[in-house]
Amino acid sequence: MSFIRSTYNSGSISKQSDSSILSTGHEKYWISENGVSDTIGVWDDINNKFIPDGLNDQTTGWLWPEGLDWSNYNAND
Repeated sequence: MSFIRSTYNSGSISKQSDSSILSTGHEKYWISENGVSDTIGVWDDINNKFIPDGLNDQTTGWLWPEGLDWSNYNAND
C-alpha cells in the first residue's frame, strides 16, 4: 500500500510535493469536525481514496493525525 501526501481541492487530488494531479472527480465523503482536515491528507493509491488528516479510515484502518511530522514517513514523494 502506498500513501502519497496530497491536498484536496474541489474534487481534485494533487500531490503536495509538486502539485501534479493524482485524481479528479472525487466528492468529499467525510464530515468536517474538530481535528479533521478538509484539504490536507494522503492519497491511498491502492484504494484510490483521499484520506484527510484526522480521519480514522475504515478501509485501511489508518488514522492520519493532524500535525503529524511527515519527515519520519515515506509519504512525501
